[in-house]
Amino acid sequence: MTDDAHHRRERLRELCEAVKSRLDYQRFYQSFCPHARVSGNRLQALCPIPSHAHSGKGHPALSVDLTRGLFHCFSRDEGGDAIRFYELMRGVSFTRAVGELAKEVGLDADTRQLPLSLRAAPDIIESETPDVSEKLSLERRQVICAEFLRVCRREDGSEGMNYLQKRGINRATCERLGVTYFPRESYRRVMRSMRDGFAVDELQRSGLFNSREHLTFYLHRLLFPFYVEGVEQYFQARTTSPRVQPRWHNMPGNIPSLYNIDTLDKLQSDSIVYLVEGFTDTLTLISHNFNAVGLVGAGGMREEWLPPLARFQIVLILDPDEAGNRATARYAEMFEARGMNLATLDLASDVNDFFRARSSVALELELLTDAALERKSI
Repeated sequence: MTDDAHHRRERLRELCEAVKSRLDYQRFYQSFCPHARVSGNRLQALCPIPSHAHSGKGHPALSVDLTRGLFHCFSRDEGGDAIRFYELMRGVSFTRAVGELAKEVGLDADTRQLPLSLRAAPDIIESETPDVSEKLSLERRQVICAEFLRVCRREDGSEGMNYLQKRGINRATCERLGVTYFPRESYRRVMRSMRDGFAVDELQRSGLFNSREHLTFYLHRLLFPFYVEGVEQYFQARTTSPRVQPRWHNMPGNIPSLYNIDTLDKLQSDSIVYLVEGFTDTLTLISHNFNAVGLVGAGGMREEWLPPLARFQIVLILDPDEAGNRATARYAEMFEARGMNLATLDLASDVNDFFRARSSVALELELLTDAALERKSI
């Protein structure tokens, strides 16, 4: 990076921090959530983020720490700072969000000379349309999704695989589920390959490219595809950097299924299947030879996904937090209403941390599962 580019990047970072230092967080968030409830340094409200597509009829899913200005939507497991919230609410880039908020709080915000990496490629979807993916046929969207993953797999994915291996997830599991990574230096090559294969208009309508005709997956390059009947229909991406918030970047459109749903076709009836929260927990269990399917966020289960689970012994393990506890109670009612049994396990941590903290963890999980299933059958 040149000295000039470094200076401009640092100026944007400083401007971002200056904006946040001047924001009245309670007033800022209440401008988007007028019916929010404030208690102490916490604000709770129905989540208004357009891309989350909430019905508006559920329980408050948005929680804000008014001291630090950080938000978290428990239903979609997405969060970040006030700048990120503004990006999501307005459908604008990080640079534009900083600039617009800087003007609102009375700061100078000349971002015209920012480096291309910041002007072109933060992980954003610049669209006023809540769900741009619906403009393409499902078949065409699948073609674009499959080609994007194929192009990314030509690159060196070792950094991403090493990241997952450090978290106890083996390479064989990653390959089996099609987990894909491309390094930052491959960003422009991947972007050019997609432009060579498809019209920019199609790439924009798929949600992979933004209105400036750039690939949005810049900071989030660890890709988790959803296979339904063997076809890549959707994917979500994660950052491998602890400094990037939010951690996840979603391909636009509705999540088509439980993660790893195709594994159920290969299992015998009455097999034990774990229903867990997130990709990492799903991959952790599979790495230790357990059958598992995953939810995107604790509250991500849908009624129409229940029938394929009916012939198995389902054991639910969600994160031990407010969202996980609330979802566990709701799913117990959902399963019971369909005449399906659901056993639940309450671990002291999420599944991945549980496995990394113990040497004989597989046996321990089997014993806990046996006890949970026995309690359910009484």
